[in-house]
Amino acid sequence: MAPPPTVLPSEVNFFGAGGTKIGAAVMEAAAKNLTPVTLELGGKSPVLVGRTADIGDVTRRVMKAKTFNAGQICLAPDYVLLPKGSEDAFVAFATMAVHEMYGPLKENGDYTSIINERHFNRLRSLTDDAKHKGARVIELNPADEDFASNDLHRLPPSLILDVNEEMTVMQDEIFGPLLPIKTYHNIEEAITYVRNHPSPLALYYFGNDVAEERLVLDGTTSGGVTINDCISHGPTDSLPLGGIGHSGMGAYHGKTAFLLFLTLAPSTGRADRRKPSTFLRPPFGSQTHAFLSGAITME
Repeated sequence: MAPPPTVLPSEVNFFGAGGTKIGAAVMEAAAKNLTPVTLELGGKSPVLVGRTADIGDVTRRVMKAKTFNAGQICLAPDYVLLPKGSEDAFVAFATMAVHEMYGPLKENGDYTSIINERHFNRLRSLTDDAKHKGARVIELNPADEDFASNDLHRLPPSLILDVNEEMTVMQDEIFGPLLPIKTYHNIEEAITYVRNHPSPLALYYFGNDVAEERLVLDGTTSGGVTINDCISHGPTDSLPLGGIGHSGMGAYHGKTAFLLFLTLAPSTGRADRRKPSTFLRPPFGSQTHAFLSGAITME
């Protein structure tokens, strides 16, 4: 019986989190020393809302996820794909959800500041760019507070409607409390949109149509999926968490994370007559052919 493989610590597996550009720089630096990397890079995680979904429930769940830590989470919803005609309902429910969760925002300890001035200004420039290019921006500001100048770096949650691909907010990961809303006529159109963009870290589908859900899952690629909610697959330690393509490589959590930082060094015992190594050598005879035939046809 072969001994179990020796478990060795990995040769400095670098774990990195950040945007795609940062991940590329980290990977380039690691390549100089052939250092293995695991990169969790976020991306533009979409919310696909089916016509069978309860728009009120959808909006409450999306806004809860989007405003948690003011959207500064790798798994935060980045934009919403809504059926054409449901925009007004989404805006109304989103306004209500923010009012119920927070009320006044500026001094609210439950609402988070933007991490620093650079990112605060970056997010404001995303809004300005979208407005300049024709977007309609709706601030969800229940107490009608003035956020024009404040040392807390607070930004109210904002919905951005009538978006187009020229807007920077539709090109870069937002990582903040801005939520673009894009509409579609049929689910195939929404799926095609997601598929034609870099694979995101997460994808969220809302709906009660099992066939449509299957279309979304089969037609898109992402690091992970939550159905009828947002982010909840992320804290589940029994599930690996990681991206694919532009949203990263490798995964972690639970056993996956434990194995991430280990290298298995397999070993085998001394060969004996029953092992194929004793007859997989010239001259090749009937025993060799029988073994290979069995190995090839093995189910």
